[in-house]
Amino acid sequence: MSYHCPNFAIEKIEYQMKNVNHIVWADLIRVIAILMVICIHCSDPFNVSPEARLNPEYNLWGSIYGAFLRPCVPLFVMLTGMLLLPVEQEIGQFYKKRMLRVIVPFIVWSLLYNLFPWFTGILGLNNSVLSEMFAYAGESPSQTWDSCLHNILMIPFNFNTYTVPLWYIYMLIGLYLYMPFFLHG
Repeated sequence: MSYHCPNFAIEKIEYQMKNVNHIVWADLIRVIAILMVICIHCSDPFNVSPEARLNPEYNLWGSIYGAFLRPCVPLFVMLTGMLLLPVEQEIGQFYKKRMLRVIVPFIVWSLLYNLFPWFTGILGLNNSVLSEMFAYAGESPSQTWDSCLHNILMIPFNFNTYTVPLWYIYMLIGLYLYMPFFLHG
């Protein structure tokens, strides 16, 4: 079986590839940072889980691995700055291009994370489910609508126990908000 690709499609891809300023070493740093994020999330249970807290050796090795891998976040921040600064677009165009791609999924996921405790309460699940799923939820997290509503109203200001995985997005939104003020020339 053979596949035929029209010539114009190949020419279009070649044209697009020629017009992209591709920085290979930045991609390499991005791949390394991604692997470091994966590894750091694998080492977190050595510091967060109740079982690990009881074993000082787990905490020691989890802390050593975690400390070695923490530069992943500054690497991503530096790559963001390197690739976007100086901003050579109009402020409105810059925000439209980047913020919508970040804000919409951020709001959807924030709502889902913050409504999850309420849904577990509606389903009649014990609140210990939340403690098991969210390391920082505490001994008896609330499953009430009022608590969920409070967390939802706080989304623009800070992440909470349930939205800890989204902390980087808060920082990225902050970076995007001030970057256009560093315009070229």
